[in-house]
Amino acid sequence: MKLMVCNNKIYKEMNHMKRYIKQAVQVFILGLLVFNLSGCSDDDILLSVSPGENANKGETLRLISYNILEGMKLDKTNNYDNFVEWLKSYDPDIVALQEANGFTQESLEKLATRYNHPYVITNVKVGDNYPVALTSKYPLEKRRRVTKHVSHGCIFASIKDINLVVTHLWPQGYWHQDGDGLGTEYRLHEMGIFLDSTINKFPMEPKWLLMGDFNSMSRIDMGGMDNPQGRDYSVHDMIMEAGFSDAVRHLHNYFHRTTPTVYGGWTAGRKGTRIDFIFGTDAMLRDVTKATVIYDDFTDNFSDHYPVMVEFRY
Repeated sequence: MKLMVCNNKIYKEMNHMKRYIKQAVQVFILGLLVFNLSGCSDDDILLSVSPGENANKGETLRLISYNILEGMKLDKTNNYDNFVEWLKSYDPDIVALQEANGFTQESLEKLATRYNHPYVITNVKVGDNYPVALTSKYPLEKRRRVTKHVSHGCIFASIKDINLVVTHLWPQGYWHQDGDGLGTEYRLHEMGIFLDSTINKFPMEPKWLLMGDFNSMSRIDMGGMDNPQGRDYSVHDMIMEAGFSDAVRHLHNYFHRTTPTVYGGWTAGRKGTRIDFIFGTDAMLRDVTKATVIYDDFTDNFSDHYPVMVEFRY
């Protein structure tokens, strides 16, 4: 009889323990679900950026990187009014430009004041008509232009302890000098110079954003873009080996094209390619809250590239 009572007691305690374990597991699974939902890559959540929206404005910065097609030539006869209104609608804190053709430091400063950016740096140089530029609401510190032994060069500056590098790599796919087959090798040469002039030169600086038109593709997009086979991914391999990761892919798990636009010949059924990126170091990406390619009526029709946008805490 005592043995039966003991066994019953043990049985009840075991059942109680099973229920406790089951409840604990359910709570744990529920916690995982909540965590995953809060950090998920559902683009209905992560891409919900509308013009003028910027939650926690005092705590985040919005950056747009954009190849504006030969100095925004499609809006030049309109005095860049459409471009200015488009920028004002998104209200970026920082703008990184590629193909700022035709602009001098002075004329770009004049344009930037129209969208409330009093701080400007560009890298106009002899022998190249495709400069890059940075404009900002905030002072640009540690300013440096890298123009020697590269095609379009790069600009390095910092804002609020965030290090920014904007570049535009050599565009030709298969040659540097006509017929030599060294286009990729030259982009690798350029990227090595840019990395040695910035992140490799300041290894104690943790927060970096590297952006622009890289005229090359990343192997992370192989499953999404047109004709992935036979592409050379070595430029982006070099960038990732240097400690950078793709900001858009950091938050989203599918391909976003940046070319072609509607103006550039987009047709239904094409996947397109992605050659415009914003990369960040791990310390920087922890503060990135949004990252996307901007598709709208303006970006469809005023350049052959779509712009990339990120928002980050600082």
